Amino acid sequence: MSSRSQAGNSRGVEWPLILHSGAGRARVRPWHHDPSVAQLTFTDHGFVPTSTGLRVWLSELKARGFSSVRSGAVTDSSADTMQRQGFHIAQRLHLLDLSLVGWRAPKGNDLRTALLRVRDRPAAAQLDRAAFGDVWALDATGIGETCKATPASRSRYIDGSVFGFTGAIGYAITGRADYTGYLQRLAIRPEFQARGAGWALTRDSLMWMQRRRLTRAMVNTHTDNNVALGLYQRFGFRLLPQGLVVLTRQLDDM
Repeated sequence: MSSRSQAGNSRGVEWPLILHSGAGRARVRPWHHDPSVAQLTFTDHGFVPTSTGLRVWLSELKARGFSSVRSGAVTDSSADTMQRQGFHIAQRLHLLDLSLVGWRAPKGNDLRTALLRVRDRPAAAQLDRAAFGDVWALDATGIGETCKATPASRSRYIDGSVFGFTGAIGYAITGRADYTGYLQRLAIRPEFQARGAGWALTRDSLMWMQRRRLTRAMVNTHTDNNVALGLYQRFGFRLLPQGLVVLTRQLDDM
């Protein structure tokens, strides 16, 4: 196992830290909600290392001063390996997919999307916090990392001026890898839910995928987010039998 860092901070420690174990890698940085927690995001299609590799990673994170670790979303099968190493499930997610072969976009509405630029990310992070709360929100850095998680991505937002609101009322990040598209993030201000922004952003995302001749779309959502689940199902997404989970672990026993 080895590690390297890529981006500096004021204390001289560089983030994110990249952990390696065999064919697997993970990206680590302090969680924005609590810097004593390591945010561990698996790359390489969510590959989780062996139990031995995972223990080595956890030991390194403790040595770097973290008191606990929080994972990104992983499959149920990967969660089994992590639970054997003391992780506990903190969140369950539905995983849905949609075949884009022969898919036809449903009718749009009057809301238009605009490019979400790098300088817009702090405002998008405030929107994200309003939509998901402090614990599950992305900060501006997290939004940037989400945009870079796939070889190509699209970031769009909807301005609230049509509703008399100053600023964005929703945004979406869409990614592409091979022939699969991912609606990686969709956030709508709570006071503007059921006003068409989620529909417009999801439709924009899927049409972007289709223009690039992708054959499959995927999205996940919290198991109790019935509003989002209903939205995706109206576009033709279907629930997959295997979902995703987010896990956490204290490091005091490492």
